[in-house]
Amino acid sequence: MNYVTAGRAEAVLKSMIAERDRRISDLERQVATLRKQVAAAPETAVADVPAVAPRVEVRVPQAPRSVEVTKIKRRTGEAERKAMREKHRQQQQARGHQDDAAQKADSKATLEGRSFLYVGGRDCQVAHLRQIASSYGANLIHHDGGLREAVSRIDNVLPSVDCVFCPIDCISHDACIRVKTGCKKWEKAFVPLRNGSKSSFERALQSMSQGETAQ
Repeated sequence: MNYVTAGRAEAVLKSMIAERDRRISDLERQVATLRKQVAAAPETAVADVPAVAPRVEVRVPQAPRSVEVTKIKRRTGEAERKAMREKHRQQQQARGHQDDAAQKADSKATLEGRSFLYVGGRDCQVAHLRQIASSYGANLIHHDGGLREAVSRIDNVLPSVDCVFCPIDCISHDACIRVKTGCKKWEKAFVPLRNGSKSSFERALQSMSQGETAQ
């Protein structure tokens, strides 16, 4: 299993959850403020009304205050609904990322412990190819296709691997024939790659993890 990738996915999820909690907290504070306004509105004093002579009744119009309270209640309800929608959206998003991470981990786990032979390619790419194979839990053995290593060594390695990859643009004709012959003899899967790029190899591993390996 690719523990580095899993660690990164977990860090992303933690960051998203922290952001969700922050936004929900802000919305809850807004709701609390609006609720205080609702509670205080009916009790608003008329302290600013000038003193008048005795027996003069001061009446404060109730309709405007009622409208104000209604507006505050409406805003409170809207803020509460917005907070609930945001909380639900963040939960769904976090759950989706968790499912995606789990699916990718399960997919890569199907290649755990397998061993592959890569014949040909470019020397500068070998370390990267091994890293990609390792992210799927697999071991990669490389043969340069006869540049410095004897082609006969391919016959010695084939029995111990599960599959052989060959980039058709970076392998000699003799080495390619040797690999095909050996794969038939030992009943190993032979996977030709369009080129020796990292992306081409990774796509092949992804297809293999999904049960789409070409024979």
